[in-house]
Amino acid sequence: MPGRFAKGIDAIRIMKQATLNYSVDEVRVIATSVLRDASNGKEFCDKVRELTEWDVQIISGDQEAEWIHSGVAMTTIGVPNRHLIMDIGGGSLEFIIAEREKPNGKSEILWKQSFDAGVARLEDFGKPQDPMGHQGAERYKPFLDFTLSPLCQALNRYKPLVLIGASGSFDTFLDLVRGGGEPKGDLQPNEGRERVEIIDRDVLEKVHETLLVSNLQTRLLMPGMSPPRAQMIPLASLLIQTVLRWMPKTTTLMRSPFALREGVLAEMLNRPR
Repeated sequence: MPGRFAKGIDAIRIMKQATLNYSVDEVRVIATSVLRDASNGKEFCDKVRELTEWDVQIISGDQEAEWIHSGVAMTTIGVPNRHLIMDIGGGSLEFIIAEREKPNGKSEILWKQSFDAGVARLEDFGKPQDPMGHQGAERYKPFLDFTLSPLCQALNRYKPLVLIGASGSFDTFLDLVRGGGEPKGDLQPNEGRERVEIIDRDVLEKVHETLLVSNLQTRLLMPGMSPPRAQMIPLASLLIQTVLRWMPKTTTLMRSPFALREGVLAEMLNRPR
């Protein structure tokens, strides 16, 4: 089997064993951008079914955005302003503009779109040097401006005042901004752990500058860095700064601990039995 195919199957086998260890009685396997575009996606799904008896559900970018919104919306109760949700994946980016008519009302999607411009794709076609440097970042600007132009148009139309990052890379950026430390009173209004948290934009810009000029070994030593994300995090940072460049300078940046996974789980819990 090809290397990536085999690694994917190995990961599924590990998860299968974990579900047996914990006596899990229901499993949903959701596949996103990589299998949406893979020429051997059906072959992979068939192999998973053969080895585990699990059916793999390959979802569209539109469905992915819907579930990301459902997950993040559980953490944005009390966020007063129209907001943009951003999810950074390896293969794709999802953006959702949403708002609540009332502080405790239902979150409604005003606009959403998935883009084939995740960090792994950017790395594959751009092959940035390490460190990427400012010149390397500038090389991506024409591509991002063109590819994400529908997002820029939506921002001009709906004018969200808050950017909320959906877990993943944003968890790491929150930790980097804190220098690996604990929260210092910047929690937002929900009680408990299920809430959005503010990311200091001024500090994030400094982190971005550091990421651009640091090689992998140096990035791994940064307080708060998640080792699995260290290789591609300069590209994730570039994406965030690109989006912030199109939003007002007063835009508040937040991180939600929830995303796609929690959106799927919410649907499972809320469906009729």
